[in-house]
Amino acid sequence: MNLLTTQNAKTIKGDSLGYSTAILYLAPSTVAGRGNVCPFASKECKAVCLYSAGRGKFNSVQKARIRKTNLFFDDPKNFIEIVAGDVAQHVANCKDTLPAIRFNGTSDLPIENLEGYWGKSLLERFPQVAWYDYTKNPNRMKAYLRGEMPSNYHLTFSRSECNDKICLEILEMGGNVAVVFDELPKTWRGYKVIDGDKNDLRFLDESNVIVGLKAKGQAKKAETNFVVKTEK
Repeated sequence: MNLLTTQNAKTIKGDSLGYSTAILYLAPSTVAGRGNVCPFASKECKAVCLYSAGRGKFNSVQKARIRKTNLFFDDPKNFIEIVAGDVAQHVANCKDTLPAIRFNGTSDLPIENLEGYWGKSLLERFPQVAWYDYTKNPNRMKAYLRGEMPSNYHLTFSRSECNDKICLEILEMGGNVAVVFDELPKTWRGYKVIDGDKNDLRFLDESNVIVGLKAKGQAKKAETNFVVKTEK
């Protein structure tokens, strides 16, 4: 069972920069009915989740993601070992590029604390991989900014309609914050905005900036404060 995928239009953009990215997509939040893999997801985050965007709109893909999520809750250690096998294969396939992996494509799990039967996290077992994620968990993000995560792991904090105060705290600590806009501005709250849609390689971003993302999927049409409206 392959848990990781490399078939993502945005991550393919990273190939020209020398990286091949694989992503793990689970059924987000409580969709699988087993537990919450996005414990800090806001109401509007759930409503406009990219879970159903792109290939995710197909019923077969959604069922596959639910199966993966069930596997995680059934046997977390075995799940990590299966992912480890996929990671090893991804590394082997990277002949002319460097391997990068985003563990939380549609989840927000603490990969740094998830261990298989070896008693080590995937981050430690594969130090040659550039691991990265977005997170809405302020505790994880602050731990990352304090240098308490493995050096090959990069985190970008994600704004929602109800965590602006925390976003500013993260920025004051020197972190990056991803914000969804209808149109990208040059600055937000006094911080430089970079185009986060050029590629998905967040670990290559400059520090202490806003990673601007254009609204996609349901977010483009929904009336929501999750998407920041720029002044015309």
